[in-house]
Amino acid sequence: MGGMVSLIFSGSFPEKVSKLVVLDGVTMLPDTPKPPAHERIGKWVGQLDKLHDRTPRRYATLEDAAAQMVLHNKRLSRDLALHLATHGARQNEDGTYSWKFDPYQRASAPHRLWPDDHVALWSRITCPTLLLNAAESFLAGARAAGLERYFPQARVETISGAGHWLQHDKPQEVLGEIRRFLGLAEHGAG
Repeated sequence: MGGMVSLIFSGSFPEKVSKLVVLDGVTMLPDTPKPPAHERIGKWVGQLDKLHDRTPRRYATLEDAAAQMVLHNKRLSRDLALHLATHGARQNEDGTYSWKFDPYQRASAPHRLWPDDHVALWSRITCPTLLLNAAESFLAGARAAGLERYFPQARVETISGAGHWLQHDKPQEVLGEIRRFLGLAEHGAG
C-alpha cells in the first residue's frame, strides 16, 4: 500500500519529490480490466459484510504472533519476526495480542483509481524513480515487464530470492540497489 500511495502522491505533486524508490509496490498494472460498476459495488458490499463478521485473530503471546509471521514467510528470522510482532501487534483487554491494522482496508472500494488513472499519474512523475521488485512476490507488479515505459525516468530492478517484504528477506541487496540509485558509496553510507 505504501508504494502505491507514494506513486499517487508523486504523480499528483511531482514538484515535491526529488527521488522515488518503491519497494514491490506497483499493484495496479496498466492492462488490468475494469469490471462493470454493478459488479464492483456488489463485490465491495460482500467484502464489507464478511469483514464486519470477522473477529481479529488473537495470539496468547507475542512469540505466537511472531511464529505465525514465520509460517507465512520462511525467510523471516525468528528475531526479526519477534521485533515486527512487538511493534505490529497490540494487546487486547484479555491480555492476548492482535495485529494492528484496519481490516476494512482489505475491501476493494468500487470507486477507486483504475489503471488509466495510475498510468496518467505515473507519466507526471518527473523525478528519477527506482521500482524495486521482488522475484517471488505475490504482487503482479513484480512480474510486469516493461513497466518503466510508463514513467519518464524510471528503472525497474528485481531482487531474486525475495518475497514481498524484500527489505527483510534480502536487506543488503535492497540497500545496495538503493545506494546505487541514490549515488551513495557502497560502504560508509550507514
